[in-house]
Amino acid sequence: MDRAQLLAELTEARTEAGDVVLVQRSGADYRWRRLPPGEVPVLAADGTPGPDAWIFYSGPWPAADRLQELPPFLEDLLAEMESMCGGADRCRWPLDQPYPPGH
Repeated sequence: MDRAQLLAELTEARTEAGDVVLVQRSGADYRWRRLPPGEVPVLAADGTPGPDAWIFYSGPWPAADRLQELPPFLEDLLAEMESMCGGADRCRWPLDQPYPPGH
């Protein structure tokens, strides 16, 4: 499916916090699925190439009464996925500040 189809399906999925969602991209083709509890998915097997990018997410999703927040949330999720394979750098920690943060 293309990116627009992916976003439409994720919007309709009614995913809840605690659900583990796997999103994958191979070229311009996207796939997603909700994983059953305890499943460890195989991204590539038998010498077949794996996806170009993937992300697992199980955190909170915008609540049903705040669906206007879902499109930017999903775009942010995909941007995070893309940053793992050469997309825009999303490092949020200034390199000149010590870790861990202190006040």
